[in-house]
Amino acid sequence: MREGWRIFKSEPLVFALVTAIYAMLLLIASNIPIVGFLLAGPFSVGFYLVVADISLGRVFNVWRIFEGFKFILPAIAAYAAITFFSVIGYILLIIPGIIVTAWYLFAFLFIADRGYGFWQAMEASRQLVRQDTTGFIFFLGAMGLLNLAGALCFILGLLITLPVTYIATFAAYRGLVGLQTLAEQPPPPPLHI
Repeated sequence: MREGWRIFKSEPLVFALVTAIYAMLLLIASNIPIVGFLLAGPFSVGFYLVVADISLGRVFNVWRIFEGFKFILPAIAAYAAITFFSVIGYILLIIPGIIVTAWYLFAFLFIADRGYGFWQAMEASRQLVRQDTTGFIFFLGAMGLLNLAGALCFILGLLITLPVTYIATFAAYRGLVGLQTLAEQPPPPPLHI
């Protein structure tokens, strides 16, 4: 979490802007039946692409959030499967839901960084988290409490807490397994005349 806060402080306005765009896109999409469900995965992957760029000191490009659509099928399938398994887990007395949510914490990062299919990304995330499930449950709990505090601050606090939690997840992933394609320099943004 400290690393997430440290990186957030390096570009707070940029992270707040990206979070506002991300939230608005999901809010608009969620008002159209099924569309919000279909777009949440690709936008989550795109958000991690932006986090990776800023965390690695690259030039900020807001359009990078849409590059999550390069991974549209695995992102949608992962989002659907994670949502399904988590809901089943929460129905089974909450604790299994928390465990399942923790297991799949890094699935979108494995999709973005390694180009994994949805099941391979979910399995890689689960195997990684199972090495310290209790620690990741506390990590997930800390992120949940942080975002709850952000929501209680008239929702605007989420412009700070949401990116901090995404950055902290990215930093944990980078520290645990390293980066592959996310470490590579993306192509320069197109010039507009």
